Amino acid sequence: MATVPRIVPMNEMPKPDEIEMSIGYPCVSMLEKSSRVLQKAATDCASKSQSWIELMQYGPENGDEMFRKMLAEFLTRQYQSDVLADELYVTTGASFGVTMLGVTLFAAGDVVFVEDPSYFLVFKMLEMCKLNITSVPTDEQGIIPAALEEAVTVHVAKNASRPLTEDRPYRGLVYLIPTFHNPTGRCLADERCKQIIDVARKHKLLIICDDVYNFYYFTEKPPKRLYSYDTRTDPDYMGSVVSNGSFSKVFPLRARLGWLEAPSQVLKAIANTGCRFNHVVLGILGTALQSGGFDEIISEGRLAVKSQMEAMLETFSAELPKEVHIAKPLGGFFLWICLPEYMSAQAVLDECYKKNKINFQVGDCSSLDGNFKNCCRISYSFYEADVLKSTAKKISAAIRNHLQCTE
Repeated sequence: MATVPRIVPMNEMPKPDEIEMSIGYPCVSMLEKSSRVLQKAATDCASKSQSWIELMQYGPENGDEMFRKMLAEFLTRQYQSDVLADELYVTTGASFGVTMLGVTLFAAGDVVFVEDPSYFLVFKMLEMCKLNITSVPTDEQGIIPAALEEAVTVHVAKNASRPLTEDRPYRGLVYLIPTFHNPTGRCLADERCKQIIDVARKHKLLIICDDVYNFYYFTEKPPKRLYSYDTRTDPDYMGSVVSNGSFSKVFPLRARLGWLEAPSQVLKAIANTGCRFNHVVLGILGTALQSGGFDEIISEGRLAVKSQMEAMLETFSAELPKEVHIAKPLGGFFLWICLPEYMSAQAVLDECYKKNKINFQVGDCSSLDGNFKNCCRISYSFYEADVLKSTAKKISAAIRNHLQCTE
């Protein structure tokens, strides 16, 4: 009987005797480089006694003004589109951003719409906000606008009579990963972005975009963010999108720092919550951003992750039979492997773990409705290319074995 693989808690590193393909961590070499930048920034920051004393105070609720300025300039360079400091609100990470918006802008029982599949940990976060979660189907181009419209018409109509207020200006929530989706790696198609914005405006919905993988694009330019489609000059503009970002894919995860890029009515609604964040970390990070050290680390990391992805994809493409579908991602950390529908990805995982201590995530973990039991989410971000190639060969062998058994 196979040993049931465990899901690695977010605060753990993989065990030395396991190959952990389920985690979306940056590689160790990248963390080492970012740690050195942070160490130097901390020393430089501490040497300025007056600024260090100021950082020991509570500080502004939305984050230190100078840090937000440095962050806006950094994001403008990385996204290759304008980001304004006045639209940024500092958080302790993307997970906190989701839960804070869910709790402060919505009432218990309000509806949140998620993609099927979606980020597997978000379901628990939204449950903590006491929201009713409804899944919406996706295809190769992302969430299906007509399906979202249908779901919204059914569920949001129940509270359509509730008056909107400055504190709660939306009737429902949509959680999306439009860029380098987790787990599928897809990007929401251009026309879909416009259609989703139209649905949100029509029904007065807020869209939270988890934009944590946007730095890791494998094309010449990064994809346009959904936030940029919500154009202020449109006659029906109401501020329908929040971009939820994080440094967790760049520097040590335990630093816990992220941001919301949000329209003014969202920033007003979440003001005066009493939440203040680690301003010492902000001071250190602001110094690091000002030095330009992270731009270089991300550029190097982007090339490294792309090379890792290509090494793994090339191996899978050579080893897997034609019945198995695997799309080439344009960015992000994950491959999404779809086996024939009659196959069990869990059975493949059981064999991989029993024989080689290889762990990955089965697709139904990412589905509120338990779909995608024939799919595998494989991370290529953490290990070097030689480990990824070897692991891909072993996973492929297990897939071929189970494909033969079920024919």
